[in-house]
Amino acid sequence: MPTIAEVLQQEARQQGLQQGLQQGLQQGLVQQARENVLDVLKARFGEVPQALVERVNAVADLASLKVLHRRAIIAESPAAFEQTLELPLD
Repeated sequence: MPTIAEVLQQEARQQGLQQGLQQGLQQGLVQQARENVLDVLKARFGEVPQALVERVNAVADLASLKVLHRRAIIAESPAAFEQTLELPLD
């Protein structure tokens, strides 16, 4: 029969594993959203300037990346899209 300490250690490991999985999933969603933004820009305008790629890759909030995705769809040029990065992302 496991001791109380062993049970608590097992629960802590399980909780840590669950948190790690959730964080990994969130990071995967954020990375996919970044790629979606950049894919739209590439499809519409061809080569995307590296500085713009870096700015998009610096965004870590999924909701903000969804806003950027919509802005990429309607942007008139990469420069116009880059200007929208200065606007609030809500």
